[in-house]
Amino acid sequence: MKKRLITYADRDLWNDFVAASRSSPILQSFEWGELKSLFSWEPLRIAVEDNGKLVAGVSILKKKIPYIGYSVFYAPRGPLVSLANREQVEFLLSAIEEEADAYKAISLKIDPEVPDVSADQSPALETLKTLGFVRSAKQVQPRATFLLDLTRDSADILKSFEEKTRYNVRLAIKKDVTIKEDASEKGVNLFFNIYQETAGRDKFMIHPLKYYQSIRELLFKKNMGSCFIAYYNERAVGAVIVFCFGSRVWYMYGASRSEHRNVMPNHLLHWYIIQWAKAKGYKIYDLWGIPVDPRPEHPLYGVYRFKKGFNGKQVRFIGAYDFPYSPLFYNLFEFGATWWKNINSLIKKGKISDSLSE
Repeated sequence: MKKRLITYADRDLWNDFVAASRSSPILQSFEWGELKSLFSWEPLRIAVEDNGKLVAGVSILKKKIPYIGYSVFYAPRGPLVSLANREQVEFLLSAIEEEADAYKAISLKIDPEVPDVSADQSPALETLKTLGFVRSAKQVQPRATFLLDLTRDSADILKSFEEKTRYNVRLAIKKDVTIKEDASEKGVNLFFNIYQETAGRDKFMIHPLKYYQSIRELLFKKNMGSCFIAYYNERAVGAVIVFCFGSRVWYMYGASRSEHRNVMPNHLLHWYIIQWAKAKGYKIYDLWGIPVDPRPEHPLYGVYRFKKGFNGKQVRFIGAYDFPYSPLFYNLFEFGATWWKNINSLIKKGKISDSLSE
């Protein structure tokens, strides 16, 4: 085995490797690293090659810590390696550590899509703990989701929805709600306008418009996502952005106006996207984040109830784990980052509660 640093010339090779992996995570794609590079992160892609073939790898986002000359490493939905293959895991981690030394990284954060099972039945967790990983105090990506099987007949999928969700889909159709795919600059601007209203109403923070326009430039134009708008009486009342990669489609951002929510535009949006994804040959619709413990007082309980109605398979992952290269700086940085995140949330949202909290 040998280490290989992935460059732009290797983009297709890397994307083919990621797309062929079990979960084909778009957050490990070459384009995702390019997107984040526009917003203070630097991508670093490391592959393990064996007999001319990529057998493991990771796309890391590197961020410099101001003033102290150190950095942090984060591998969203990575690494792409079987944690049961100890030889490959140790080789990949050794390759990452070489780069960590070069960039003075204080820690590596990972959150692979490894199913969460009881501790005494999880060889993956045992491997991570043996190698020195510790459970992260803060999650970055959702630890639970619903996965909808798109390989079934459309009629069977609709029939499988909870009764209230089927009713709402049909109500939206009856009320003449229409759905249009619009990945243009105008469509993304319209999405953002509705998203701003949603964020203000539900008190969550969103990226600036530039972020979503960059998604359009780097993902939509390469058929790695799209934007869908719901209209009622010719007025845009709901919108969704999805990502597409490998065999999967992800519901990443959803927005709705307070006005006309009673005609259920977002239920019809997802039914439209399901049929759109099926027509393109995708096999799974990932509804993205839900609470690990969906109780009524959780800030995302309403989101959970909405997504549950589509009757996907509920799955949960082990979550984020950290490998501290410098325990002292790691502990200081984690404390400082948590403190700043809480203060920022209190100022902007009026609350400290984290939607990813369990």
